[in-house]
Amino acid sequence: MTAKIKILGIAPYEELNNSMSAVSKQFTEIDSDIYTADLKEGQKIAAELYTNDYDAIISRGGTADLIRHVVSIPVIDVSISIYDILGTIRLAKNYTDNFAIVGYASITETAHLLCDILGYNIKIITLDETIDASLTLDILAEEHYEMILCDAITNRLALTKAINTILITSGFESVKHAYQEALTIAKQLKRVTHEKAVLEESIKQQKQAFVIVDEEFQVYFANVSNELARSVAKFLRTKKDMTDENQYYHTFKNKVYMLNVKKVSIEDQSYFSCHLKISTPPIINNRFGIFYQKRSEVAEIFTTKLLFAQFIQEETKRELRRTNHFYTSIIIVGETGTAKSSIAYQAFLNQERHNNQLISIDAKLMNDKMWKFLVNPTNGPLVDENNTLLFQNIEQLSVRDAEQLITIVKNTKLLQRNHVLFTYNTNNVSEEKIYHRLLFELNCASIYAPPIKERKHELSVITTLMLNKMNIECNKEVLGFDPNALKEFLAYDWPGNFNQLQSAIKELVINSTTHYISEHQVIQLLKKEHLLQHFSDTHLGSFTLKTKVENPTLFDYSKEIILNVLDQNNGNQTKTAEQLGISRTTLWRYLKAD
Repeated sequence: MTAKIKILGIAPYEELNNSMSAVSKQFTEIDSDIYTADLKEGQKIAAELYTNDYDAIISRGGTADLIRHVVSIPVIDVSISIYDILGTIRLAKNYTDNFAIVGYASITETAHLLCDILGYNIKIITLDETIDASLTLDILAEEHYEMILCDAITNRLALTKAINTILITSGFESVKHAYQEALTIAKQLKRVTHEKAVLEESIKQQKQAFVIVDEEFQVYFANVSNELARSVAKFLRTKKDMTDENQYYHTFKNKVYMLNVKKVSIEDQSYFSCHLKISTPPIINNRFGIFYQKRSEVAEIFTTKLLFAQFIQEETKRELRRTNHFYTSIIIVGETGTAKSSIAYQAFLNQERHNNQLISIDAKLMNDKMWKFLVNPTNGPLVDENNTLLFQNIEQLSVRDAEQLITIVKNTKLLQRNHVLFTYNTNNVSEEKIYHRLLFELNCASIYAPPIKERKHELSVITTLMLNKMNIECNKEVLGFDPNALKEFLAYDWPGNFNQLQSAIKELVINSTTHYISEHQVIQLLKKEHLLQHFSDTHLGSFTLKTKVENPTLFDYSKEIILNVLDQNNGNQTKTAEQLGISRTTLWRYLKAD
């Protein structure tokens, strides 16, 4: 049996990672590992991993160019086609004609050609190392451009300036072509590397775990996971005083490893052979609903993972900047799905002090064991310093626990050593005593996260931006709504806010069979949303899931409602779908879900 071709994917942005993951599954001859990293970070990851039996690397643009300097295997570039740019332009035109295209030559040259052919009058700006992208975006904002079509790097920069963007991404055909090219080249190289692969696989079968790094502390070989090997290499890079033989202890994913390191010299090159052995049981970390994140990790999540971060209002951002100078505690108040966590992340990233780590604590899970860990004098979050503590769902605390928290914060002078953030969900509150106690006892600033019903004037652009995200996530090419469909969609109040809006748009995108969402689709979806909201308003207070689910979502409750109605109709799916106002396809999707 012929061994599969191994492809290492380095996607400069998460959306390309999703497309590459989907396309790679179409090639039965390929095994693909895909990482998200751009430019220097992508180059570094490629340099560390390419020796792990990969046959080729697929990346894009400037990241692909940098990778070619540090690897000795083929690097294939995913191009952006005319069709990719045309689809993005059509999507933007659903919202406004007042937009510009900003990017590097690989995008703008094709955009110029397309506009010349079709007669589009669109402002196009080509970036290079002599042009300040930040200044360019500021000028476009002053010229009142409502949207920017751009590449991933410019997109991240625009988000920090509250400029609406649509990301120009490589389409499926471009990604597929790159994989076909990689497969052809890799097959030719496979015969040459066969003997090396057999030897490495034999070594991997040994029980002793080890990692070998070169003089630059890049992983040369390892018989442990790539993630552990990279972690060991990064740790050894910090040890400037290594001799020919060394012993260290290194923590990775709650386990402590004893590392016995020996220097090995072959010809004129030196390597470090590191034998790994688990030394102690798992240590305490990220337990009891408590999670630690470095500032760089929060920044990465905020710009690439948090879908709702771009929907924070500019006034809210200004208010956060003002409070940063005068308050060490902030309480963020709003309904379910109003991006309170995203606002908390923004508040943390604004801080110049107490930003060593963001320690997130889920108040819903507060119990005696959590309290004991929080105040542990050795490593408890409440006795540490120079951090920001984020108490999520603080309204879920009992009055007794809230009083205990306030007492600890005041008695330990916590706010002199750390910042504290709270998120407060007004949907879950029976009385407001906890909110007022926190507000006055800890001198909190209060930030309001408005619901969608108070942001109707922004709903059209929010819908367009979210549609773009769902297209990328679901690998679809929906360009917009039919006019009547959009009118119906925007008229709804969306009581579940961004959570409900995202779920609805995702369902519409998945079920759409054309480039435009129809009025019938929207009407059917809104019937279901009205039903779920009515059920929630009348029954959810005493409603419990028959199937135990930790942190149930709207989907879980929807499925439970459907199962109840189906049971009342003696299993008649047609009658159940008609009664609920949903299609048979939607009903089937809920019933098939795990």
